[in-house]
Amino acid sequence: MTLTLLTVLVFAVASILTLYMILFTAVIQDFMCMKISNRLIVSGLIWGLAFRLMGDGMAGVLPFLIHISIPVILLFLLFQLRVIGAGDIKLFSVAGGFLSMRQLLYVILAAFVTAAVIGLGKLLYQKRMAGIFGNQRTLIHFSAMILIGYFIVVWGCAIE
Repeated sequence: MTLTLLTVLVFAVASILTLYMILFTAVIQDFMCMKISNRLIVSGLIWGLAFRLMGDGMAGVLPFLIHISIPVILLFLLFQLRVIGAGDIKLFSVAGGFLSMRQLLYVILAAFVTAAVIGLGKLLYQKRMAGIFGNQRTLIHFSAMILIGYFIVVWGCAIE
């Protein structure tokens, strides 16, 4: 029984760290290139499916497909309105491949709340500096908000 508990713990930690690495890499790409590589997205989806198969066997395939589809369905309108980029939606889908439905929805919510707070701060700062630098575009690297949202959900709430 101890071996099983140890195996489950190692599996959970490996899954958490793998998604952290993917999200962190996406943030670096987003800041450096203003784009998240499709190779990273595909790699993340493959890892998510692999962890799902190791944990749930073939029964994990359908939940995996549903979880990676939810961000596309929920956020498509925001993409059309140019509020969020396609890479960010794909990154949410990658996260969905690793997370439960509840965790995924909380990550999305936490990312948007974080983006709103940081965006408001940037707007206030830019408004204050408008006299010096003129009007500037307020850009938020949403991949960083997704990483922060994931951090909040995994370590702050421990939502199962």
